[in-house]
Amino acid sequence: MTRNASPQIVIATADPRSRGTLLAALRSEPGFRVVGEASDGAGLLALRRQLQPDILILDSALAALVNGEVSSWPRVRIILLATVVDQGQIIQALRLGARGIVPKTALPQVLLKSIRSVLAERYWLGAESIAILFHMLRDLLPEDGEESLHPLDGLSAREHDIVAMIARGHSNREIGEQLFISERTVKHHLTSIFGKLGLSSRLQLANFATANGLAPDGARGGTAPAVRSDSAVRGQRKRLSTIAAGS
Repeated sequence: MTRNASPQIVIATADPRSRGTLLAALRSEPGFRVVGEASDGAGLLALRRQLQPDILILDSALAALVNGEVSSWPRVRIILLATVVDQGQIIQALRLGARGIVPKTALPQVLLKSIRSVLAERYWLGAESIAILFHMLRDLLPEDGEESLHPLDGLSAREHDIVAMIARGHSNREIGEQLFISERTVKHHLTSIFGKLGLSSRLQLANFATANGLAPDGARGGTAPAVRSDSAVRGQRKRLSTIAAGS
């Protein structure tokens, strides 16, 4: 819309009484210009081919019929007229890319304020709509005490197996032999695992597995034995060197 130009408005509603009320309100406002009216989906699509309005006041009863067409109408800002403002109407408005939602029972002054707000590149939501939207957003949040997504949930079953075997100190060759896959395939899996977990080495992966419960029981947290045999120490050193080297 060019500066100082009168905003062009299209009204689309199947209710003649509602359409008459809208026309009366808009004609009483200096500067607003109604350039088209439609009472059904076909009429609205015909207007779309002829006009390039700034505002479309759209009855929610017609929205489902022309959802894709209206949302692709260049530069138009949609204000949805809702019979009842509820969660379904809010979702419909969001899918349409509407900039405002106004109850059909709203006073004409409310409609005019919503148009001015939308023309100023703002959104218009009444108190009732804001309350519903707030509850919808709150329902998306995890409840207190609810566990968040586990970091290992993004791994496949095969990748879980490989992580556990890395934590036990197995080499790529040993992993391949036990899983009946080639060492090259093991390396491909490790590259994928590193990318998913944001890690860069086998030692980091082993520590990560321990922290997330995939390490063998003997490597998990707890009180270590006071005395270890030399063979146990050598075995532990060998396991750590194998993890770090990845041979």
